[in-house]
Amino acid sequence: MKLRTCLAVALMCVVSLSAEAPRGTVPRATADRYPVHAVQGGVAIGATLLTPDQTRKAFASDVDRCCVVVEVALYPSKDSTVGVSLNDFVLRVTGTDVAVKPSVAKVLAAKLQKKAASPRDRDINIVPTTSVGYESGGYDPVTGQRRSGGIYTSTGVGVGIGGSQPQPGSTDVDRNTMELELGEKGLPEGEAAVPVAGYLYFSLPQTKEKAKDKKATHQLEYMFNGNKVVLALP
Repeated sequence: MKLRTCLAVALMCVVSLSAEAPRGTVPRATADRYPVHAVQGGVAIGATLLTPDQTRKAFASDVDRCCVVVEVALYPSKDSTVGVSLNDFVLRVTGTDVAVKPSVAKVLAAKLQKKAASPRDRDINIVPTTSVGYESGGYDPVTGQRRSGGIYTSTGVGVGIGGSQPQPGSTDVDRNTMELELGEKGLPEGEAAVPVAGYLYFSLPQTKEKAKDKKATHQLEYMFNGNKVVLALP
């Protein structure tokens, strides 16, 4: 009973510390410190598009496998606040109708969770083989000469199929860990009286046009008080 009580208290402490932990990223000194920036209705916004290498360095989760990641910072004017909502943002492939809103951490973590491979996806393995045996003496039936006995060895290769069990995939614990990381680094939502910053995760659909055009660019669209701000991401 005491052990169960201690575990419950420890869990409450972890949850409390997690709730109080800072969320998002550290905003730069001003919006113009970001590669792209603008001011709309007294609110300044700065943004930068992460490269795949930058994304891999910033996250333990494999976010680069499915998403375009944009770091965004909002700066409310003095003595005012700004309401931060993921619904205010859209990422669009420049010059197309392909556009998406940011993915929330829970949905994205479920998408990133690796599924177990099916038995038919098992690998074919080619491995070296060696056999060792003992041969007794006697006469060679072809030459009639006497053979001496002793230990012999032979080598070759063997071809085998991987185990019949599916390969293990990510567990629910892995998914929860990814969700926690993505949530903590994501742009914090709510009323902000001071500058806030964080990552937005955009899962763009893979189209034939996009696959062919390696030079496709993106633009971040931000709605504030009914006005749209468009930031062309390099």
